[in-house]
Amino acid sequence: MKNNWNKILNELSYRVSSGIPDLSNEQHLMKLWDILKEHNWNIDARVELLKNLDEMSIVKNKKSGNIYPVKKFKPQTQTIVKKDATKDDIKKAQQGAGEDEFDTPQASTSVDSVEIEPEEAPEKNKELDQDVETTNEFNEGKLSEDGVSDEDFENNEKIQEVKNPMSIEELENTLPKPLPFPKKYVKVLHRLLNTENKGKITISDFTDAAGGGTLESTAGEIMTMIGMSITDNEKANKFYDMIEAHAKNNKDTIISSSWAKSGKEVRQGIMDRYDRAFGKGNWSFKNAAWDIKEEVEALGMEDYKRDKGFSTDVYFTIEVDGKTILDEVSLKKDDKANLLNATSGRMSDIIIRGNATTEEFERYDSLYGKTQAELSKDDKKFLKEIREKYYTEEIPDNVKVTKVKARQEKLHNDSLSKNNDAIRKDVDNFLSMSREEQLKSMVNIARELNQTPFEKWAETNLDDYKKLFEEIKNTEGELSLDNLKSTLKKSGEKTDMRNMQKTSAVLQVLNPESESKKDFNKIKENSHDHAQATADYLLSNETAKKGLLKSIREDFPLQSLLSGEESMHLGDLSADKDTLKNIFGVDSFEQLEQNLTIRETPEPASIVYSVEGKESIPIAEVNTRPDGIGYGGTWKLEMKVHKEFAGKLKEQNTKGK
Repeated sequence: MKNNWNKILNELSYRVSSGIPDLSNEQHLMKLWDILKEHNWNIDARVELLKNLDEMSIVKNKKSGNIYPVKKFKPQTQTIVKKDATKDDIKKAQQGAGEDEFDTPQASTSVDSVEIEPEEAPEKNKELDQDVETTNEFNEGKLSEDGVSDEDFENNEKIQEVKNPMSIEELENTLPKPLPFPKKYVKVLHRLLNTENKGKITISDFTDAAGGGTLESTAGEIMTMIGMSITDNEKANKFYDMIEAHAKNNKDTIISSSWAKSGKEVRQGIMDRYDRAFGKGNWSFKNAAWDIKEEVEALGMEDYKRDKGFSTDVYFTIEVDGKTILDEVSLKKDDKANLLNATSGRMSDIIIRGNATTEEFERYDSLYGKTQAELSKDDKKFLKEIREKYYTEEIPDNVKVTKVKARQEKLHNDSLSKNNDAIRKDVDNFLSMSREEQLKSMVNIARELNQTPFEKWAETNLDDYKKLFEEIKNTEGELSLDNLKSTLKKSGEKTDMRNMQKTSAVLQVLNPESESKKDFNKIKENSHDHAQATADYLLSNETAKKGLLKSIREDFPLQSLLSGEESMHLGDLSADKDTLKNIFGVDSFEQLEQNLTIRETPEPASIVYSVEGKESIPIAEVNTRPDGIGYGGTWKLEMKVHKEFAGKLKEQNTKGK
């Protein structure tokens, strides 16, 4: 199942030559670079092409198979530069190009002519290889083994076993044989269940397969994938009941009883969806995989990077009428989950998209997401000009992230300087306390900084802060963020601005009765004011509203759900193509998007589907909040499932039961 480079190339060629480039995808650019390298392009020629993608297309000689750059123009026959063209060759060719032709460069190298027949951009291929031996690979092949050995796991000092561990035999007895998912996940799940959720542990301490999200949500995905693989309802219930009982018997386990409940509900929701789609008894479960390239391709997917779902967490295959089909599922713990979680970098994007002309928007959209190295001088000039044009003084200072961050940094430095002597005394006093008193103080700090759960945060971070405070005690000079940066470096901690300001915040609230604590309250006000001002601006300014809808278009999961590419399960609720079609009465996201608006009242502010003469359907609550109150460098723009939308999903899911 090798990558289909020619399809990638055709897609890029079509999009550039058709005048509607969409080359912000870094994976596509990397693949294009490798393609050119395979065809013996020197580095200068590769750089030149990538710098001028807006003006260049790529074609393939049908006879030789070589790949060439072509300047875009109307006629169907063009003269093109040879495959080992240099930067100068391309430059000469472009300078000599007439309105209706691409002149041959004056060079000693040969040139080919080809007939250009632009192909449509290839769609994702969701058809599976029907001949793969997935189950054998999962049980006996490389995918059955994990890179974190038993020895490595047992010697990991961060791992602390729960008080009442579960035996691996108890877990294995609930699972089918042979396993329909990679065998290694039995061991991974066993490790997760028997490890206390303390300290700075991550999923990489348990498995060499990486996952996004928190450790708890990642563990929940693995547990849900395994539970879905148990086709016998009685055994599946036993599996989840066992995990729930284990969680109640071990207070600090990574997989809580609420995650076990969610896993059971998700499994039932998926099976109900299969029954609705194919009819009871007309489908059978085959295999499952986590969102890992090798595992998904072992299911029969041709090219993971090209064909994978928008936000898929787990993949299932089922057999219907003798054919294996793929089900891509995005997992959410319950109906209170986020549909979108963005940060402050979005504000300038929202404002530009809301104000830009059609021509400006199309060019801006084609450049969005590219790195500085991928942008030409003209691109950089355009982006600078459009930001200056629309991100103006009319935007309130308490909305502009750069202004708020600068003010926050100044407030931290002013407080540290002003309260230097008092803070140092507070540090000395903390270090002289008993461990019990120190933990009590850390819990108070956790409350001030909203580090939940308070007791766990205090216990997890106490020793690190004691070490840091010792460094501060032995460091001369006036306290400042720069001073803290060098102290953090000596302690082996992160030295980014967020961590510097978080350390500053801890120092300022160390003594709850101090002047520095009062100063930190002003820093928190700055943070809250920014969040409120951002929300007010987004919801009261019409162009900002329009820009917000344009900005979230590619990130909002409704597009992939309505297309049928994937399904989303929120606990026992299923958001899938048929369900959404019944709710909204449309077949595509393009139809849905035309009637999406932002509603301020009644609260909460929401993304709403509104059609004249019909009932409005609130889809997602719009929420803004500081990311680290008083020390974070961003504000969060969140969109949570609206309770009315969750009700619509439940209504559709229960029809016909």
